[in-house]
Amino acid sequence: KSSVEGPDTAWSTTAVGGWDVLQEDDWTNIGSHASSCDKSNEPATAATEPTEDAEDVISLFSGAYTDVTVDTWRTSWSAGTLEDVQVAGNDVKKYSNLDFVGVEATGANSIDVSGMDYFTFDVWSPDATLYRVKMVDFGADNAFGGGDDTEAEVVFTSPSQGTWNNHRINLADLATLTGREHISQIIFSAQPIGAATLYIDNVYFSREKPYVVSD
Repeated sequence: KSSVEGPDTAWSTTAVGGWDVLQEDDWTNIGSHASSCDKSNEPATAATEPTEDAEDVISLFSGAYTDVTVDTWRTSWSAGTLEDVQVAGNDVKKYSNLDFVGVEATGANSIDVSGMDYFTFDVWSPDATLYRVKMVDFGADNAFGGGDDTEAEVVFTSPSQGTWNNHRINLADLATLTGREHISQIIFSAQPIGAATLYIDNVYFSREKPYVVSD
C-alpha cells in the first residue's frame, strides 16, 4: 500500500494493512512501489530550544517556557489553514495555503512588552519565497481602531527553505511601533500568496539580562 513507509516485522498487522491484494495473474506495478514516504516538505528536526532565562521572557508559544494566554492562533479574518502538529515530539504551528494569518491576544490578554528588547520566532518552510511579520499595538484604549493603534512590519526576502530560520527582531528598530503596552495582534503573511507553508515555533519577547552593579 502507498501508505507503508517502512518495514513491519509483525505479520499479523502487515498481512492485513500492508499489502494491496490483486487478482491471480495480475502483475500491475510489479517491481515498483508508489509511496507517500517523501517527507521533504516538512521538517525532520525540531527548532533549537531557546536558552534565555524565563524571567526575561514573555512567551506566546514555546515548549521552553510557560506561555501567556493567546485568544487565537488563527483569527476569523485569516486566509490560511492552521494545524497543531508535532515535529520530533515538539509542538509546532503549521500554516498552509497561507496568504496571511492573524494571532490575537486582546483585552485583558493584550501583552505589555514595554520592558522587552526583542521579538523572536523560528520558521521552517519548504516553499516560501518571502514572509512577513507585523505587530499591532491597540494603544492606550486597548481597542482596535481607536485612533491610537500603532504597528510595524518586518519583511524577510528569499529565506532559506527546508531549514529552521531563527529571527530575532530588535524592537528598538521598529520606529512606527510607538505603543508597546497593548500588543494585541501578530500577523504572519507569506508568498507565494495562498500557497505557502510555514511551520512556526518559539514565538516570544525577551529582554537583555539586567546588569547588576555591586560594590
